[in-house]
Amino acid sequence: MSETYTAAIIIIGDEILSGRTQDINANFIAARLHQRGIHLKRVITIPDEMDTIVGTVNEYRKTYDVVFSCGGIGATPDDLTREAMAIAFGTELERNKEAEAMLNGYYGERINDLRLMMADLPKGCRLILNELSGAPGFVLENVYVFPGVPKLMRKMFDVIEPELPSGSIVTLEYLSPIGETLFADLMDAAQNKYPDVKIGSYPELDEATNKWRCKLTFTSSSEEAIAPCRDQLLSAIQERAKRA
Repeated sequence: MSETYTAAIIIIGDEILSGRTQDINANFIAARLHQRGIHLKRVITIPDEMDTIVGTVNEYRKTYDVVFSCGGIGATPDDLTREAMAIAFGTELERNKEAEAMLNGYYGERINDLRLMMADLPKGCRLILNELSGAPGFVLENVYVFPGVPKLMRKMFDVIEPELPSGSIVTLEYLSPIGETLFADLMDAAQNKYPDVKIGSYPELDEATNKWRCKLTFTSSSEEAIAPCRDQLLSAIQERAKRA
């Protein structure tokens, strides 16, 4: 049986909370984690506030196997993540020579003190290569720190993905012939009998017929683990549908 690994995503930025910018980073990371068999347990969006960032990072890094942070590692005054990470890990910012070389290589004659500030990183961190804009992300223990720009984040996620733990998540989907209000009790009984299988019920409108239907999902570590739970519930639903 495969190991179970958990994760959390921290989205940082006032622009997300105000609605000025739409977050798409969490959705991307969630999908990639699911493919890798890592159970995403939390996604939180927090403001550009030092205490909030520090507190959230410290809570999540102790609770989950891996944590991903997006946003706030640029060079403007509202970019607090680099300093917040240093505080959370009980260290300090220092000029990272490797990051400085990356920035110099990218900007060349356009380099300036403000851009070089992005090389001031928590002491002891490990860099995440950024081929698109020079400024690297970084890793501290189980926390991966990315920029908020989706194109940059995705490229950098590709860099670190091979080192992430790998588990197993299998999800099977079925359509119910009756609405969820007619099988909720059956679903409850199956869930109680098979706690290692997560059952989901999702009503959706069939645009072709303009009628509501219900999608059932069964999620666990393998198809073998899902099979008895699925068989019990679908059989019970079929029997009830005959009388509906």
